[in-house]
Amino acid sequence: MKKLITCIIACMSLTAQAADTLTIRQVFKEMPDTIIPYLSHNNRLDLLDFMDSQMKAEVTNAFGGRSVMTTLTNDSLTLQLNEICKIELLLLTTTDVVDSSTKVIALRRTLGKEKGYQECDVEYYSVKWKRLKTNVTAL
Repeated sequence: MKKLITCIIACMSLTAQAADTLTIRQVFKEMPDTIIPYLSHNNRLDLLDFMDSQMKAEVTNAFGGRSVMTTLTNDSLTLQLNEICKIELLLLTTTDVVDSSTKVIALRRTLGKEKGYQECDVEYYSVKWKRLKTNVTAL
């Protein structure tokens, strides 16, 4: 019985560790289309491929305009959806375990012209794209 319990605990620990090695690339691929309706799943994959190929990461979005990925690191990415909307995704480490992971996604939307009035809001999601309350403690 002890061996079974030890095995279960070890498996749970390995699952949590595997989830915590996620990159922003992985969660961006798995993001539901409803989070950013401008970009389809294929658009997101194309943007990642263009960044990997060191090409301009630009796609035609769902509204016929151009959307551009400007930065991509292991834990962040930036998208210019259109002339007035910028999206930033950050993969944060938390002190809490959320959906079997100590990582959460912060999505910041900035609306407005760069040299003018801008409004910004931030939403938090689990790595499984479940919306969270904003009282997440980041390290």
